[in-house]
Amino acid sequence: MGTNDASVLAKSEFGKAFAKNSTVLQLPTPAPHGNKIIPYVLIGDDIFPLKAWLMKPFPWRGLSDCERVYNYRLSRARRTIENAFGILSAKWRIFRRPIRANVDLVEKITKSTICLHNYLRLTENAGYIPAGFVDREDGTGNIVPGDWIREVELDSGHRVLNRLGGNRYGFDAGEARD
Repeated sequence: MGTNDASVLAKSEFGKAFAKNSTVLQLPTPAPHGNKIIPYVLIGDDIFPLKAWLMKPFPWRGLSDCERVYNYRLSRARRTIENAFGILSAKWRIFRRPIRANVDLVEKITKSTICLHNYLRLTENAGYIPAGFVDREDGTGNIVPGDWIREVELDSGHRVLNRLGGNRYGFDAGEARD
């Protein structure tokens, strides 16, 4: 059975630091919005448990207009992130499987490929990322998957996803999402 993103995050140093509101992350001071402070959060999908620092969509039944807008905006943010990593995975095969290296080397590999990606986008954009490679919305707001998905799926296959925890969450998590 595969390991899902939620359990990987929960066990990672990054996830543990976020859960503890650690200063190790060295995040700038959160921005004020009116009389509230908007905290930094991670964005997840339904497989993740809702936390004050980890936002996920509202269940899709009986949503208010505000909740529907929230789900739409959260979905767009997730799609942008998935596209960025999908393009990297499609163009740089090292990201299609777990990288067997120490953390410092993985960080260097990641930074190097991002620099090369950015350079190629600036200099070889039409050839590096052809039309249709990235997800897009059609005229009615439906998502049209980009070609990067087929490239990644052909090489890496599908993952088995397991839920981490239930749908119950603390008051602070619900308050943060609201």
